[in-house]
Amino acid sequence: MAVPGLAAYAKVVRRRLRALVCLTERQIASVELSASELFNNAIQHSRSGEPSGEVVVAVFKLPGRTQVRVIDDGPRADDFTVPHLRRGNGEAESGRGLFLVAEEADRWGTVHHDDGRTSVWFEVDRVRAPRTSAEGEGR
Repeated sequence: MAVPGLAAYAKVVRRRLRALVCLTERQIASVELSASELFNNAIQHSRSGEPSGEVVVAVFKLPGRTQVRVIDDGPRADDFTVPHLRRGNGEAESGRGLFLVAEEADRWGTVHHDDGRTSVWFEVDRVRAPRTSAEGEGR
């Protein structure tokens, strides 16, 4: 899904992700939190936050896991930043987005595209539902 790079669209992203992913309620909350952090990072630190900017959010159901990618429009003309974990400062009001993603996700990473855009992705392992005793009978 491609959405305008406006903070108000974080809610739209969360709502669409909730409808798309087949995970436990706890995992859905993690996906919403992580995607929201990455969306806000994209509009704060890239051209996605400029007029006519957009953010693309993609969901992939992979074997045993769900991957979410947040793709921005690339760095601003006067700034080139690489998504990275910052040293923790419990007092800071910003700078903890990737730390939260790293804590919530099973894996995460970045991809720098040839066209200048940046993807930050994370994966959540799907939990298999426990088998009931009736399912195991008759073997």
